[in-house]
Amino acid sequence: MNRTEFLPLNDKPCRFKLKGGKEIFGIIWENNIGKHPVHYFSSTADRMRYKFPETLSSRISFEKVFTPVHLEDIVQAEPLS
Repeated sequence: MNRTEFLPLNDKPCRFKLKGGKEIFGIIWENNIGKHPVHYFSSTADRMRYKFPETLSSRISFEKVFTPVHLEDIVQAEPLS
């Protein structure tokens, strides 16, 4: 998948099929740090807890559950809602 194909799915709950046939369910979002965008994956629940933290300390702790992902490893994506 390229970035143009990904942008309509950015930060939305989806089913992703990866190279090798593995399927994952969750959210991938783009973070523009520096010159190149970086993409992260997490479960939908973890992403929502990060976006709307109850305290600053809870936001910092959830940064540990995000996994960097390369869009070229995604062969198919389907929104869940």
